[in-house]
This record gives sequence, structure tokens and C-alpha cells, in this order.
Amino acid sequence: MVKLNEQQLADTLKRFKMHPVEIEEKISTLDRPLIIESACPGWQSKYWGPKKLYEHYNVSTYTKEGDVRYPAIPVSIEEQVQLDVDAINAGAAALHHHPRDPETAISMEATPRDMPDKARILGAVLEQVDAVTLEHTWKLEADGLNIDFLSSTRELLEFAGGSNKYCQGTVVLWPPNKSYPSRYEECVQTGIRFMEENDIKPIHKVRSSMNVREMKRMLIDPKVITKKPFVIVHDMGHPMGWPMDIDPWMPIDLITSIMQTKERIPESVIGVYSGGRNWLPITMTAILAGVDLVRAGIEDCYWMYPHKDEIIKSNTEAVEKIVDFCGLIGRPVATPEQARQIMGMKLTGQ
Repeated sequence: MVKLNEQQLADTLKRFKMHPVEIEEKISTLDRPLIIESACPGWQSKYWGPKKLYEHYNVSTYTKEGDVRYPAIPVSIEEQVQLDVDAINAGAAALHHHPRDPETAISMEATPRDMPDKARILGAVLEQVDAVTLEHTWKLEADGLNIDFLSSTRELLEFAGGSNKYCQGTVVLWPPNKSYPSRYEECVQTGIRFMEENDIKPIHKVRSSMNVREMKRMLIDPKVITKKPFVIVHDMGHPMGWPMDIDPWMPIDLITSIMQTKERIPESVIGVYSGGRNWLPITMTAILAGVDLVRAGIEDCYWMYPHKDEIIKSNTEAVEKIVDFCGLIGRPVATPEQARQIMGMKLTGQ
């Protein structure tokens, strides 16, 4: 140990009086593990359509009808399974999967094969890795008056022999503005009760601050939803969510929306699902703001960067960008088990 001389001691005292950085308290915003959800393959088209679709737009990457538009989209069942496994191994803790028809590459959402193939794919994934399954099981009925939160959710429970392993959490969609189906309140209350009875965590996907207020009015105040924390995800940059395409307002809108939700519903786990050109800056801003959950992957994202015509090459590439960013800022990335603890979930039937 070195004893300071008079000059060193004087300088140390001077610096301490000016700015004692060594006694600054830690800031805890980034100390919580971040849950990364991989959304793959999603709804986007794998192939280019007829040229007339794009003739009024500047589409620099167009080739010709039938050519591959988005090479990152998997087609075969084996490819779909492998991409989910790769995402978990890259650092994602959760999966969100819309199966693709292996022959046409078309999303099978809301078709008779949707849930059976989803269970088949997730079953093969979970044989290799642990993952939190956050699924899409709601569907709008043909009459437009009813959102069915029950049928597909029941199917996944049945495919798993009563376990929630294929559907540990499921999206509860809150429609934009006041465009709710006329029986939405009844439907969502029935759905939430069923989810809580079967240890399925509702993942509330909100598309405006009004949605957060309506969720509180319909579910929290009347104590329809009881299992805390409440998981609330802001849908920002999605075509039907918050438009996040005009800078520099994007970070302001993002932070304001998150803070409004925290103020209105303090007992919440906050997430951000982003898409469009700005998905990467939006997601990074959300991580810096301390949200608990972000989504990465090819479901709602096509371009890697907002200012370049660089297409995402693989779903795993998008996940790795977020993992690398967390490493850069020193934020831990959650494991599947940590993700369940953060969201107040439990895996049943194991």
C-alpha cells in the first residue's frame, strides 16, 4: 500500500470535493435480466407477388413474381424446429411460433392444421431445449362479434396431455382504439378466467395507452384477473400498433407510453414488441429504459436497419443482435427459468 504524499493527498481531496464519482450510487435500471422472445416464422410472405403490386412504389429488392422475397422464412417442419432451437441457444428464453405449410410456405394461422402443427413443432423443440412458449391462440369469429380465447388454447392443452408446456403464456389482443367486437368485454373476461384456471399467463398486447386503461377497467378493477404480475406488452412499430416510423419522436413516444403503463398498473411486467424499419432502435431504446421483455425475430421485421436496404438473413441473426447489445451495456439475459420467475409463471405436468 502506498502512502500519499502531500501533493497527491491535496489532489485527491480536490477531486473528491469537485465530483466524488467513487461514492455514486448504482443505477438499477439495467440490472434485471431481460427476457428475449423469438418470434418466428410469423405471417410474412416468403415469395414475391406480381410486379403490379409494387409498380407505384420504390421496391429496390424486387426481382420477379415467385422469386424468394424473404429467405429467412423456414418452410419444412425440420427447418422450423431448428430455427426455434437455434434462437434459444442464441439467448432467447421464449418462443412465439406460427406454423408454415411445408408445401406452400404459407402461414397456417387459423386453419385446421394450425394448432396440431404448432404442437408438433413445439414438442420437437422442447425435446432439445427448455423454452417459455408464448403463443397466439385467439381468433376472431366469422361474425366479427366474438373473439374466441378458448378453443385453440384448449387444443394445445389437450395435445400436451393437460400440461401447459405448449402454451405457458398466450397473447390477449387489445384492439386499436374503440374498434372492439361488441362482445369483447365478455369474451376477454371468460378467456382470462380459463387461462388462470389452467396456469396460462395472459400476455396483454396493447396498442395504445387507451388499451391499458380498458384492461384495468375490464379485468383488474373487477378482479377478473388475479395472478400477479400482470404482463403487458406495448405493440410498437407493428402495422396495427403504435406507428413508430417518424424520428426523433420515437424514443419520446416509447418512454412516455411505458411510464404511463407503470403509473396506471404498478404491478406489471412491461414488454415491447416492435416491427417495421425501426425495430432495432425501438427495441434498444426499450432495453435501455428497463423493460422486462422484448421480441426479436422475423415475424414483424424484414429490414435489419432503418436506414439500409439490408434484409434480415436469419431469425437467429436478429436474436443475436439483441443479445450482443445486452452484452455491450452489461444487461443480463434471462434464462427460460428466470423468465418464468419474472412473469410469475409455472410449467405444469412435468
